Amino acid sequence: MAATRFDLSHPPFDLLTLPEASALSASADILFFGNDQEILATGSAVNSLYLVMKGLVREMVGEDVVGVYREHETFDCRALATGKTIHRFIAHEEALLCVFPREDVLALIEKNPAFGAYFFATVSDKFGQLAQRQDRREWQNLFTARIGDVGFRPPVFMEASATIADAARIMKEQRRRSIFVRDGERTGIFTTGDFRDIVANGVSNQTPLGDRSQFSLLSCEKDDYLFNALLLMTQRNIHHVVVTEGEIPVGMLAQADLLSFFSNHSLSIAQQLEMATSVDDLVRATQEMETLVSTLAVQGMKMPQLARLVQALNTQLAARLWQMVAPPDVFEGSALLALGSEGRGEQILKTDQDNALILAEGLNEEDVEQAARNFTEQMLRLGYPSCRGGIMVNQRLWRNTVRDWSWMLQDWARQSQGDALMNLAIFLDAETVSGSPSYLAACRDALHAGLRDDATWLSRMALPIEQFQNKRMEGGFWWQMLNRENNAQLDIKKAAIFPIVHGVRILALEADIRLNNTFDRLEALVSKGILEKTLANDLSESLAFLMRLRLEAGLESLREQKPVSNDIDPASLSTLDKDLLKDALLVTKRFKQMIHQRYHLDRF
Repeated sequence: MAATRFDLSHPPFDLLTLPEASALSASADILFFGNDQEILATGSAVNSLYLVMKGLVREMVGEDVVGVYREHETFDCRALATGKTIHRFIAHEEALLCVFPREDVLALIEKNPAFGAYFFATVSDKFGQLAQRQDRREWQNLFTARIGDVGFRPPVFMEASATIADAARIMKEQRRRSIFVRDGERTGIFTTGDFRDIVANGVSNQTPLGDRSQFSLLSCEKDDYLFNALLLMTQRNIHHVVVTEGEIPVGMLAQADLLSFFSNHSLSIAQQLEMATSVDDLVRATQEMETLVSTLAVQGMKMPQLARLVQALNTQLAARLWQMVAPPDVFEGSALLALGSEGRGEQILKTDQDNALILAEGLNEEDVEQAARNFTEQMLRLGYPSCRGGIMVNQRLWRNTVRDWSWMLQDWARQSQGDALMNLAIFLDAETVSGSPSYLAACRDALHAGLRDDATWLSRMALPIEQFQNKRMEGGFWWQMLNRENNAQLDIKKAAIFPIVHGVRILALEADIRLNNTFDRLEALVSKGILEKTLANDLSESLAFLMRLRLEAGLESLREQKPVSNDIDPASLSTLDKDLLKDALLVTKRFKQMIHQRYHLDRF
């Protein structure tokens, strides 16, 4: 703001009106601190809000650095309400600070709710504010628009006893591509596509309409998000869904309606995948998927929704490829599984291949092995790197019949350490890509039947959450940030994403929650009273934020034609993003401590 004494154009001061910012600026003072000079001691009174104008300030808990503040960043926000800080703040290098009186800041917090929420909102609320602050499309966008926003014509109903000829006449008069069919308590649908089978099979036009209608309808509620209709069409590769209101059909939503409403083309990609006849066709589709991800990320689509959409497209791609490379009997007699983040529906950019096969009894082993090898090789061609741990269908360990899988899963469950427990954890995230879901359901039943009701065993399952030590992952990272000459990189997966995902996975395992997705698992854990809602919300919002940071870093790597990794450069983040990263790391630390205490990990 040009009319203020100091630059107050950065968060949270950009939430102030010009008169508010001017008044606050007029009451400010300036303080100077030399290298390593203490600004605030642990437990000391806080009478001001500090804004760094020049230099670096480090936040300490004991000997550990837990935060770094640069130009345009504020501290200690949380101590304003209590009047006392719980951490220690030191000028890492000569620091020039703008100091705002606590009374004036508190007065503004009371007067300006948005400004106050920045300081005192829960972590999940702060992440919600971020979503509101970022540039967004108008309200009619992919994740806020409702199905009713699109608009559709009132439905046309006919009785099941009417003839196909009657239906053709009504559809022509009404200029409809589909009509609803009543058959007692049932409601079905008859579309122009059904005429192809009728003509091809020589069906009489006097046949009762109910004999040629579909009564297993895929539907979405009128007030549901349009995104869910898009996701359903993409997953099932269909062109229409029934729109209901209180379970009563009120219209039909066509693919054309969606395509005209949105500027993206995920449905078009789904069609390309379905119609692909060669790997070259799949290559072109994956290239368009990358463009789609970049577009939707820029538009501000929420990470959980974007990840689910990408999962639906990746599922189609993998299923189509498996159909191409596998002999018909192998394709029909197998279930292809996605594991890891792809199975959970939390991966957005291409990542390592994590997949497996469940096979019917009696398939030719050589045919299966050749098909699995071809699948892995073609996935490489499509840009999906090999899994470093060898969790791929071309590895014999990850190809088994239901009987052999059941035996192996139970064997893994009987063990108390080593790769077996991690393999078991990986399988917990499995999702069927192609083939009958009953194969995976049978394996899951066998897995849970073989689980040990043993606190020590559960503790060993939880132990990997400790494999990346805080001091090395976080303390070292903050110290790097203090050195302006170093390019501080944070492996965001090791530091935060994996601990959240694995901790939630183990809690869900203990509670017999058979869901894959971490966000869904968190909701289920709250409903069972295992997690407090506040912590679950913080974990959910933190994970979504961390996924966004990883996606943005990955897209930047792709633009620079560099390999995609889990590293982010915090120095390149905005002030608000750095503040939220700090919050997300603290939420992760709090969650790890909870898991550590719950499963008594200190005994290992």
